[in-house]
Amino acid sequence: MIYHDIRASLNTYVIFDKVAFTCGFIYETGFAKESDKSDRYNIWGFHQLLTRRDRVPIFFQQLWSYFRMSRHKVIRRFIILLIWLLVMDLGFMVLLKCSEDLTWEESLWQVWQTVTTVGYGNRPAETLPGRWTVMILGTIALAVFVYLLSLFWEVKAYFQDLRRFGMIENPFTSGYVLIHCPGEKEFESLVREIRVVEPNVGICVIDDRLEELPPGVQIKFKDIHFVKGNALDREVYEKARIDKNKVVIVFPEDKNSSDSDGTTKTIVELLSEFVNEDTRIIHVLVDQEHVWMFKNTKSTSVWQSLEMLAVVQESQDQYSAQVIARVLKNTEGANPQTVKPVRIVGWTWKQLSERAIQTAYDMGISVNLFALIHDRIPVTCPKMDQKIQDGDLISILAFPGFKWDKFEQEMKH
Repeated sequence: MIYHDIRASLNTYVIFDKVAFTCGFIYETGFAKESDKSDRYNIWGFHQLLTRRDRVPIFFQQLWSYFRMSRHKVIRRFIILLIWLLVMDLGFMVLLKCSEDLTWEESLWQVWQTVTTVGYGNRPAETLPGRWTVMILGTIALAVFVYLLSLFWEVKAYFQDLRRFGMIENPFTSGYVLIHCPGEKEFESLVREIRVVEPNVGICVIDDRLEELPPGVQIKFKDIHFVKGNALDREVYEKARIDKNKVVIVFPEDKNSSDSDGTTKTIVELLSEFVNEDTRIIHVLVDQEHVWMFKNTKSTSVWQSLEMLAVVQESQDQYSAQVIARVLKNTEGANPQTVKPVRIVGWTWKQLSERAIQTAYDMGISVNLFALIHDRIPVTCPKMDQKIQDGDLISILAFPGFKWDKFEQEMKH
């Protein structure tokens, strides 16, 4: 009975069949299954010991908690063998110290040499008890150590699979969360544009239609995380750590169906319960007539049909589509930047235009006014007597590194 319980718990190589009788004492301290239906083990009676916070380091408490939560056999086996190896090496070290009259440091050194097979041999066992200790415990510890190394690679591969198939929590903060992958090419373009300005920012994708991220994305980009799950599940939002990231972009579930806008609206409303005040929500609309659905939400609408608008505009005015495309690309030219006026509140658009041109000339930089945003509605060509009010925003065209606070201060002087 002792033999079978030990073998069932370890499930290791045949070598343990030959030496199991030497470990019979383990059973007496509880190293056996609690029941046939339970998937938990009592590791050498450690349960009571590890719940005594005044006697055990935090590391071992966490190790025990992780063991109890784990459901994967390889991980459980790895933790069992790791603890068994540590305890056995401790006993090996004590017996070797007593039989060979060594110091604790020397005894630890000898055990490490034996278990890792380095075997410098600068201090071999000389007494009969010491040699028997090395022969028996050294053989067992060596077998466990070798098997532990093989399990380590299995555990590593297991966690890589968990990450690849979207089962692990998003490790990134202050990054981007994308709900529904827009397609491999579109996703690559999006990541490339983001990384021009923020080269090390983390990006997480939530999608229940994918089994894993497209191979091209995995190869070309680093710091891309995947969470598999339905965008309407609370658990998925928590796993993606939406509240810890700065931008959430919601793509349509089906870009060819305008009904997807209804699902997008539901997701946007759910997101409001998870995001903090500084998190921006952006959603892509399939049908621009559905913009009314998002009137009272925190999210900003982007039309999916922008390319169609660009075609129409280009057909009516040559180069206009190229101008807009250049404005939107981080990889080419200046880009829109939305700034908040503080010192110039109360100025007219005419005053701002005149002072901005002169200040940019004096500072030797390139800045152009683009639009005034009033009540969350952009006005691309404000009237010259339009006053800038408290709460308004200004969209400008500038290159990366532009400092609005300094620029506004110079305009005020």
